[in-house]
This record gives sequence, C-alpha cells and structure tokens, in this order.
Amino acid sequence: MIKDCAFLVYQPLRQRRKDNSFDGNDNIGAKVIADALDRDGIKVGYVTPESAHTVPVVLVSLTSTYDVYALLQAVSPLANWQPKAREFKVLAGGFGMQNPTAIRKYIDYAAFGRAHAWVSGVVSKIISGNAPSGLSLMDMREFNAVGIAQGDLYPHEVEGFKESFTGCSGKCKFCHFTYARKHVSVDDNCDSYSQGLLTKGSSPEMLWKSIPNVTAKMGRVRVAIDGLSERLRYLYGKQISNKDIVDGINHMGSFGPNATTMIVYNVVNFPGETERDYQELVDTISQSSPKYRVIFVLHSTPFRPSLITPMQWEEARLFPGWSKKRTQVMVDRPNLRAVHSFTLETPWSHLKNVVAERATPEDDEAIHAICFSPKLNNSKHSLALKIFKRHFGADKWTAERPLDNPPAGFLSSYTSNGTLKKIARKMRSVKDSWRA
Repeated sequence: MIKDCAFLVYQPLRQRRKDNSFDGNDNIGAKVIADALDRDGIKVGYVTPESAHTVPVVLVSLTSTYDVYALLQAVSPLANWQPKAREFKVLAGGFGMQNPTAIRKYIDYAAFGRAHAWVSGVVSKIISGNAPSGLSLMDMREFNAVGIAQGDLYPHEVEGFKESFTGCSGKCKFCHFTYARKHVSVDDNCDSYSQGLLTKGSSPEMLWKSIPNVTAKMGRVRVAIDGLSERLRYLYGKQISNKDIVDGINHMGSFGPNATTMIVYNVVNFPGETERDYQELVDTISQSSPKYRVIFVLHSTPFRPSLITPMQWEEARLFPGWSKKRTQVMVDRPNLRAVHSFTLETPWSHLKNVVAERATPEDDEAIHAICFSPKLNNSKHSLALKIFKRHFGADKWTAERPLDNPPAGFLSSYTSNGTLKKIARKMRSVKDSWRA
C-alpha cells in the first residue's frame, strides 16, 4: 500500500521490528499522531533512513534531547538526506523538539508542542507541494519565532491508552514539562504526575505528597524529591520537607512482610548546592525507621537549564560527577537500605545534553565531533570529556547567562518570558544570599 507519510525508525535509539515499525510501547506520542493522521485519511507507515525516499513526507519523533544525536548519527552520513539532494520533506516534533538548531540541515519543518489537532493540515499541505504555516511550526529556511502549542486532551483511545491529563499542576522551576504543557485534566483532583502507561502498573508513579494515601502493600513505587536538602527543594519548586521524607519512608514500610522498593528520582548539581546538602539527605533518610524493610534507590540526574523555564539562564554544573556513586550504599540496616542507582549520568553525557539544548549555528563542528569523532566515541566518558573540553571548551554552553535575553529567543510558551524572568530574578536573589 502506498503511504502518504511515514515515521522514521532510526538507530541506535530505536530497535527495529521486522516491519521497521516502532518496537513495543516506546513512543505513545508518535502513535497518537499516527492515529490522528489516519482518522483524517492520511496513510501512515514506517521507513528507515535508507528508505525515506519512498514517501513524500517523513515524520521524525524526538522524545528527548538524546534523540537529536541519534537522528544525526542515522541520517547525516546518507546522500539522500543532504539538503540539496533530499527529494522528500521532513517534519520533526515531539517533546524533545526544543531547539532544532543541531538538526536544522536535515529537517524542513519543526513542530512545537501538542500537534494532534493540526498536524493533518500541515502534512496535507506538504504532500500537495505547498508550504505550511502556523504559530507553532518553524520553517527551517526562515527559523521563525514559534510558541509551544497547547491543546485539549486527545479524545480517542490508542492501543489501550486514553489520555487523562497533560502537563503538571506543580511549578518546579527546572521542569520543562510543566512550562511546556499547560495542565489539563479530566479530574481537577487527579495526581497529575502519576503515569502508569510505560511502567505497566508494576512500578506506579506518584507525587511524594500522595504517599500518605497509599493503603496497601506495593512492591515497587516511583516518586521524586528533586533536591538533596530542604532548602534546595523549597527554592526550586518541590515543597517536600525532611520530615515528609522520613514520614513517607515509614509509611511505605508500614505494609509487609516483604520489602517495598522506592525508586526515588532526584535532581543534583543545582546552583548553590554543596556537599552539606548531600549529607543532609543521608542524615534525613537515616532518621527513618519503617516497620518492614524499605529499599530506597536514589536515581540522581544532573540539573540542566531547560528552555522556557525560570532556570533556563542558570549554570549547568558538570561536577561533582554522580556516576561515581553508582550502587554506593548510604544507609544499610535490616529495615532500611538506601543506595544510589546503577544508571547515573556521567558529566560527559550531561554536557552533550546541554550542548544540544543551547546549540547555535556556530556549534556545528562540536556537535559533529560528538556524533562521529572516534576519539570521543571510543574513549571512556572521563577521557572523552577532557578531549572535548581541550578542543571546544565547555563554558559557552554551561555558564550562567544574564537575564536580559532567553537562551533560545525564538521559543515561547504559555508563560511569558517576562514572567519567567521575574521568577528567575527572585530565585537568584535567594541563591546569592546563600553565597553571602
């Protein structure tokens, strides 16, 4: 069957099925877009980078910043993807579509935000040979200013998934999700962070404040504290006290007899963070005394200054390198074991993310090196970081920015840049008072 458009299935990020479709449930966003197109009579298929020329329009789903590099590695070496030779049009979008600078030569249009309500019109115009336009669509020839599109919940069920909320009612100052997606829910009282689609119910997610509502034994649960100490959490948006952490651990450990595992997401290397903040968390966890055994697994991700958030101007600190704490034990008692996660990001991985999000056209050489340099890709992460810094430095991407202009001036969301700047200024004054 001839397809009107097709999603790109690219390596190494995607595992290909025999029919080159997406593997398993890895991309519900792409499947929603495919469903919306299909309902409007637009036939959607799948192509590899090598077979992209078989359709007039190729759709690229970016789920995160990592996908930027995966896409470049997959398509930039191919002759049929080069700007002057490309016979098909490429439309890229998804939650990872924040700064398209690094991939601008290999896509024609970038869609920002929720697109299920208007993507059919855009694809139809491209198929017919006309140039589409829209407030949330960037034409890469012009690199025009865009706003992140908001939208209602998708009204249809896709592979057993029915959207019940988008965005988050919380306003953590570092969170791209909450500032890119306005909170919309079928139930004003719903736990907007909870999400069971990807975890299939085996490890349900919840806010820390929802722990007291748990009334039965849970084998594993995912929560977040996002800050080593009480002062960091309160400044950057997580209203979780040290007492809340102790009470939460004790509550999850009140159900037995088997152990309960808590996967605890956390953000580290915040501006103003010190070793004292880490020690405060260890001391806080140690105060817990659950009735039944609790395994507290701390999964820490380095802070990065995500665009269109109040912290987009802040410094991205590469060190300390938390990957060195993999599997290290913080507390070990019969009723409580607190350990660091095995999968912690290295400073090198962290820098690559920041480079992609703060990329400018002058960074093409550095981005190409990240993708293809044998020295960088065949070395241990610590050595790769040293080599990269020797050639390109790091400060131009990691340094704190003045508050006069946002790092990506082409991008805006439902919260104005003026409001973001006010929040950032107040936040910085508190942080500066710590330094004083």
